[in-house]
Amino acid sequence: MAVIEADLAVVGCGAVGASCAYQAAKRGLTVAVFDAKMPTAGSSGACNGSICGTTKRPGLMMELTVASKALFPENVAELGGGLEYKVNGGLMICEDETVADAAGHHAAELRNVGTEITYLAGKELRRAEPALSRELHGAYHAPDEATINAQMWTFALVRGAVAQGARTFWNTPPLGFDLNGTRIQAMDTAAGRVVAEHYLFSAGVWSRPLGAMIGVDIPVVPRRGELVMTDRGGAFTGMKLISAKYLTVKQDADAVKASDDPVIRLGYGFSLGTSAHGQTMMGSTRAFVGYDSRSTPEGIATLISEAIKRVPLLAGARVLRCFAGFRPYVADGKPIVGRSGIVENLLVAAGHEGDGICLSPITGAMIADLAMGREPAFDITELTPDRFGVVKEGAEVA
Repeated sequence: MAVIEADLAVVGCGAVGASCAYQAAKRGLTVAVFDAKMPTAGSSGACNGSICGTTKRPGLMMELTVASKALFPENVAELGGGLEYKVNGGLMICEDETVADAAGHHAAELRNVGTEITYLAGKELRRAEPALSRELHGAYHAPDEATINAQMWTFALVRGAVAQGARTFWNTPPLGFDLNGTRIQAMDTAAGRVVAEHYLFSAGVWSRPLGAMIGVDIPVVPRRGELVMTDRGGAFTGMKLISAKYLTVKQDADAVKASDDPVIRLGYGFSLGTSAHGQTMMGSTRAFVGYDSRSTPEGIATLISEAIKRVPLLAGARVLRCFAGFRPYVADGKPIVGRSGIVENLLVAAGHEGDGICLSPITGAMIADLAMGREPAFDITELTPDRFGVVKEGAEVA
């Protein structure tokens, strides 16, 4: 059996895993990347490429977002430019006065971490985004919000890692691990036996069964998000749009389940963006349905009707495709990033829910630092994999 040696073995290659591989290889580490399928076969291939700060929780998540957004221009330039990266600004829409009041507190937290954000209403809002319904109360404008083509970004990171010497193994899931005390001694795959100094688990919604193979609980749960994309026909809006109500849907799953509003119970939160080709992407629902990635008539009808309420011109748009992807959800609302104390040469970067694209640059930088024995730029103790402990006997991990 062939032996594959590396300083860092990356298991799972969506945008987060690819960024970790790229940053580690760029720093001089030998890297081997493994994926059960291919890059973008999971969450990174079925999302809207949003680089959005307004949706983040106050505290560390906002701080990481500011740092990650600042890394994108440099990373995109290093990887050859393009990638449909665009800083086009964003609006956090407030449908009524009550929503605006709650969003005001969130905007204050954003300002505390250095985000420029101002409230627009009436003529100011219509000048900023003429296509919006005049029924809307107002919106918070954040000029540095951005978008990128998530698939192109992920593959560019892989190419960047390979250019720095990384080896890639597609359709190659782990078959088993050998543990020696509190360390992974080796990982078996169809491509050979992998012997690495560090192993990174970055398998998104498949991280929990992966962790169970070595007895570590990585409780990432799939949360299905549905999206609708229009045909190429000219942009309806210029900026990334998101409803302030989206914050509740994303951050409080219990409130979604308890809501009397059938739209909220779908996990619906309005978002809308325009691609470089003039296609509008309408989103999104967030539902706990296991690994069922099928679109639903109810979800698609809600996405379209709710989008038209906010952007009436969409009533004339032609739908090109409807699709869904998984958002890697963690119950406490925080991703799992850091070094395990249970298995000492295990690193984890998973559970970013809808923030994987946005946080991929800073996550990659922090994991690369940890793999080199350095402290990352941020104190990420609260994101530690150890907060969930070991897999409980009889626990469901599929």
